[in-house]
Amino acid sequence: MTKIALVVLDTLRKDYFDKYFKWLPGIRFDNAYTTANWTVPAHASLFTGLYPSEVGTHAKHNVFDYPEECLPEILSSAGYSTRAFSANTNITGHFNFDRGFDEFISPSRMAHLTDENRVNWRKFSNESRESGIYKYTKAISRCFEGDVNTVKSIVDGIRVALEQGGTKSGVKYGGTLEAISELEGTTLSQKEFFFFNLMEAHEPYEVPKDYKTTENIDQTKAVGDLIYGHSDRKNLIQAYDDCSQYLSDIYKSLFEILIDKFDYVLTLSDHGEMLGEHEMWGHEYGVFPSLVHVPLVVSGSEVKDQTRKDPVTLIDIYQTVLELAEIGMDGSRRGQSLFDESDERKFLTEYTGLTPWSEDILKDNGYAQKIDTYDDERYGIFTGTEYHYESLDGIINSEAEATQDVEAELATLVNNLNKRDVSGTVIPDEVEDQLKDLGYA
Repeated sequence: MTKIALVVLDTLRKDYFDKYFKWLPGIRFDNAYTTANWTVPAHASLFTGLYPSEVGTHAKHNVFDYPEECLPEILSSAGYSTRAFSANTNITGHFNFDRGFDEFISPSRMAHLTDENRVNWRKFSNESRESGIYKYTKAISRCFEGDVNTVKSIVDGIRVALEQGGTKSGVKYGGTLEAISELEGTTLSQKEFFFFNLMEAHEPYEVPKDYKTTENIDQTKAVGDLIYGHSDRKNLIQAYDDCSQYLSDIYKSLFEILIDKFDYVLTLSDHGEMLGEHEMWGHEYGVFPSLVHVPLVVSGSEVKDQTRKDPVTLIDIYQTVLELAEIGMDGSRRGQSLFDESDERKFLTEYTGLTPWSEDILKDNGYAQKIDTYDDERYGIFTGTEYHYESLDGIINSEAEATQDVEAELATLVNNLNKRDVSGTVIPDEVEDQLKDLGYA
C-alpha cells in the first residue's frame, strides 16, 4: 500500500533550486535533464516514459491524445486513487491531461476552464454585443440555464468582474497556497497517486509584497533571441529570483504536509528559463542547458539523503513511479528506475519547433521572416558526463568541443526515435486569455 506524490515546480531552473532549496531532503540528482524546453511536451514524457516526438504531444500538437495507456490510467487500473492539482492552463482537461485521474483540481480562478458546468465568463464577455444593464441581465440569465451550476457560475462571474483592470493571472502567485488547502481537506486512500503542477517560478513573476524587491516588469514575449517586452536584464533576473525564493518558502509548507501523508515525494521541474544567456529569455526556443538541466529530488521516510552525479532524465519518472507502486516497470517504454545507477547513459532532449503563439508574436512584431530560422527541430544529447546541444547556428556545443563521435551518437539516437506523426495545435478560445497571462499568446 503506497502513497506517491509527484510535484512539478514549473519553470524552476537548476541553479536557482540549488540556491534556495538546500532544505529539501532525499536523493538529489545533480545531472537530471528534461526532454523538452516547455511544459506540454515535458509532461507528455512524465506520463508516458517516451520522448515528446514519440508521444506526439509538443509544439505542433499540444493535445495529450497518445493512444496507449498513460501513467495515471495504469495506476488507476491497479487500484490507485489518482488525483491532480494543476495551476497550469496547459495541463488541464482542455488538452486531455486529466486522463486517468479520478479527480482533477484547478485553482478557483481557473475552475471555469476545467468545469463544463460553469459559465465561461471571459468568453461570454468577449463575445457579447450588449453593454450596460442589457449585458448584465443577459449574464445573470445565463447562470440560470439548465446546463450550468448557477451558484458557482455567479461566483466566477463576480471574480472575473473584480479582476477587470487588474491582474488576470490564473492563480494567486502560482497555486501552492490553494494546493495546500486542497491537500489538507483531502482524505487519502491506502493506494494514492497525487500529481501537482505549481507555477510560482513562471511568468508573470508575481510574488507577495514581502518578497518583492524590484519594480513591476512587463512580460518578455521572447522568441529566440528577439524580445518584445521588458529589456531590463537586472530587474527581470531579480524578479525571477524573488519568485524562486518565495517558491522555496511556500513549497516547504506544502512539503511538510506531503512528507507526512505520503510514502514518497518526487519533486522536480519540467524545464528551466533563459535569463539572458545567448541574449535569450523565457522558454520558447532551444535546448540550452539553462532550459533542460532541471532539479530532481526523491524524498521519503525510507530514503536516505545523498547527492548523485549519474545522469537521469525525466522519462525515468514514469518507470520509477511504476516501481514504487509495485506494478513493475514497463519494458515497452524508455527510461529506468531512478534507484538504478548508471554512468554510461545516453539520452536526448528535444525542441520540435515554434508554437502557434510564438509564430504570432513574430508576425505581430514584423519578423515573419524569422519563423523559418526558429522553426527547425533541435536536439541535445547527454553522453557520459557531458551535455551537448544544437545551437541556433546548428552547431553542437558543450563545455568541451564536440567531436564527430558525439555528432554520430546524436544522429543515431534521433534516427531511433519512433515518432508519432500528428499535427494541429489546438488553442480553445476559453484558454487563450490564460495563455496571455502566462506570457505565451
